[in-house]
Amino acid sequence: MRRTAPSLAAGLLLALFWWMAASVSREHSTTADEIFHVTAGHSYWTFGDFRLQPENGNLPQRLAALPLLTQDLRFPKRDQPAWRTADAAEIGHQFFHESGNDLPRMLASARAAIALLGVACGVLVFAWARSLFGPAGALVSVVLFAFCPLTLAHAGLATSDMAATLGFFAATLTGWRLLHRATPERIMLAGLAWGGLALAKFSAPLFAAMFAAMAAIRLMRSRRRIGAVTTGSAAALLLALVLVWAAYGFRFDGLREPGAYNHPWNDYGTSLTVRAAALARDLRLLPEPWLQGLAHTAFFAQGRPAFFLGEFGSKGWLLFFPVAFVLKATVGQLGLLALTGWGLLRTPQARRHAYRLAPLAVLLVVYGGFALTSRLNIGLRHLLPVFPALYVLAGAVVWLPRRTWVYVAVGALGLAHVLESCAIRPHYLAQFNPLFGGPAVAYRRLVDSSLDWGQDLPGLKRWLDPHTRGEKIFLSYFGSGSPAHEGIRATRLADGYFDLRGRELLPEMTGGLYCISATMFQQIYTHVRHGWTADHERRYADLTRWVAEWRAGRDRTPRDAAIPRMVDLEHLRFGRLCAGLQPRAPDHLVGYSILIFRLTEAEVRALLDGPPPYFP
Repeated sequence: MRRTAPSLAAGLLLALFWWMAASVSREHSTTADEIFHVTAGHSYWTFGDFRLQPENGNLPQRLAALPLLTQDLRFPKRDQPAWRTADAAEIGHQFFHESGNDLPRMLASARAAIALLGVACGVLVFAWARSLFGPAGALVSVVLFAFCPLTLAHAGLATSDMAATLGFFAATLTGWRLLHRATPERIMLAGLAWGGLALAKFSAPLFAAMFAAMAAIRLMRSRRRIGAVTTGSAAALLLALVLVWAAYGFRFDGLREPGAYNHPWNDYGTSLTVRAAALARDLRLLPEPWLQGLAHTAFFAQGRPAFFLGEFGSKGWLLFFPVAFVLKATVGQLGLLALTGWGLLRTPQARRHAYRLAPLAVLLVVYGGFALTSRLNIGLRHLLPVFPALYVLAGAVVWLPRRTWVYVAVGALGLAHVLESCAIRPHYLAQFNPLFGGPAVAYRRLVDSSLDWGQDLPGLKRWLDPHTRGEKIFLSYFGSGSPAHEGIRATRLADGYFDLRGRELLPEMTGGLYCISATMFQQIYTHVRHGWTADHERRYADLTRWVAEWRAGRDRTPRDAAIPRMVDLEHLRFGRLCAGLQPRAPDHLVGYSILIFRLTEAEVRALLDGPPPYFP
């Protein structure tokens, strides 16, 4: 019984993890990326056509959509331009919000399927930690894993992040084992893990550098069985390639019906990755949709609008991921990892077992180094693949001296981690530790998928119903959910990029309730971007005068030419409002991701017409 007790405890913790991740689904609307993953995955299973969102990973899309095959769902008609041009946003909007499907059930089942990947990752964390640190260390690792808000958040969403995390972790573990003994079982497991990683995320080629680093460490230790290991590695790679082909039905062409991918190859530029993908396409080495996804990802990873500690940028910050990790980790998690680091530096066991810890270090250093130099700084989720390695290493606290203060510190920090995780439930995505102000001020630090991924429309609806006093409701929303589908009737402001249906152009802004997604409040996806400058003020004044002339009929600009200028003014007006509201705390926060300001007519006029709210 003593031997099985740790495994039973780990099993219970991981079952609880699955429930915690999956059970909050009804609290949240679709996040920005889920609509693409689930819609594309359903089309893969149903039609064998891979035009929609090939860059999101075939495996997680298929897995998320697998439970939907048992449901009586209506898919949008395919004899429409949106299907022929692979407009995943339009097709997804129709599938989720306009086809009469049971959206909460769709999301819940898709998310529950992805949560199983989190359980599988937790099993590997326990097994690897147990092999290094024994049952006690393994339980520390599993507690960290099972209650980590970031892991719970992304295990409970139908996206590719949990699949990538499991993929990198499993590929590293199986690759390390294969480098020591090339048995048929290890070859098969490595091939499955590598193929799964290739189908999960297009950062998968980074594993080649990890495997090379592990192979170098192995060769420095011993050159025994080098021939068998080389042959076994080649066999595992071949199996991985077969899996990639199998995921696309062993077909090169991704389209079964007339049409095209959303972006032609000429749009992707001439980077080394894009040229390599184009060469592989010409030689038909891999399925075309997989290569299309690789080229697409490589191109759009070159830069993306982002917000970090009050700054706007599109090329990334070197400190983004380290700072984001410290801001979003629980206090207990930070404390346990700090204690682990101290132990690894001081205990003799760490020096004796350095070789066995090497693959974890490789995963941390190679993937972490890649993340540090990344220009894609839109969420801590892109660092998620290093978290399992950190969880495993945390088991090294058992190497610390067996003294009372060590037991008390480990127990207290573990309990603090659990309690902080339970306190933020169900808003796992909005976890920010209290040492830096907590989730209430998170919107001033990070936005996008670190905080606000469009998940809180149901919460907004629940808040508005009892709190609206007959005021007009204004909404600027970031995400792919549908406010109308949730029963929210509001005037939309400056969020046309996320609003796929007809909307009032340049609506009048009066007193009322202003509900603003944190990402929109920081102006990431508007014409203004973050801040208000003298140039913004000049454009705002010029366009305000022009619109008055145009509406009075004194300016003869054709309507088609006038619309872009009116959209620009709408964004500027909204940007001026947000800039003026920066010093003011919101009257309420919904899920920490939607800011609500109750503004009088006089306050709105002062914000729009008063002194310019300049700040850098």
